[in-house]
Amino acid sequence: MTTEIATTNIREIYSAEKIEGRIKELGAEISNDYRDLDNLVVIGVMKGAFCFLADLVREIKIKSPLQIEFVRLSSYGSGTESSGNVQAPYLDLPNIKRRNILVVEDIIDSGRTAKFFLDYLKDQFDPNTLKLASFLDKPSRRIVQIEPDYRGFEIDDLFVVGYGLDFAENYRELPFLGEMLNVEG
Repeated sequence: MTTEIATTNIREIYSAEKIEGRIKELGAEISNDYRDLDNLVVIGVMKGAFCFLADLVREIKIKSPLQIEFVRLSSYGSGTESSGNVQAPYLDLPNIKRRNILVVEDIIDSGRTAKFFLDYLKDQFDPNTLKLASFLDKPSRRIVQIEPDYRGFEIDDLFVVGYGLDFAENYRELPFLGEMLNVEG
């Protein structure tokens, strides 16, 4: 018996195929940028970036193996808008001093979480290089000036779910990105 997820209140924005194509492009771009660098550490910001990170690292083709780490940061909680406060319930990283670091985020909205984490990495680990890849970029909501080095898609001021992004911990498993309709923040 199969159970289908009710998605009648979700309007598809990017199909699984469109996402897959864009990630292949990003993987090629990142591979080109890091082709002569060693010891790339890819840090996924959980939970939202898990699908993007998994697909992206499989598309990065460089001469040295990747080290993959995870942190858990949030400024949303269970709401639909950033609270303005960055929470860091899991920020435990090994010694990655002077390494090449690529941070993988699900979405850059206000910019607070990304700025907080990039500043933390600079202060703690003095990386050789530090870049940011974001599946989604929502510049209309930016409060802190920060731009991703690698951007999957730029979106309008919509509340989106799927492909790792959630609403109250639901819909992360959807293979597409959709706008959540009729949501109260």
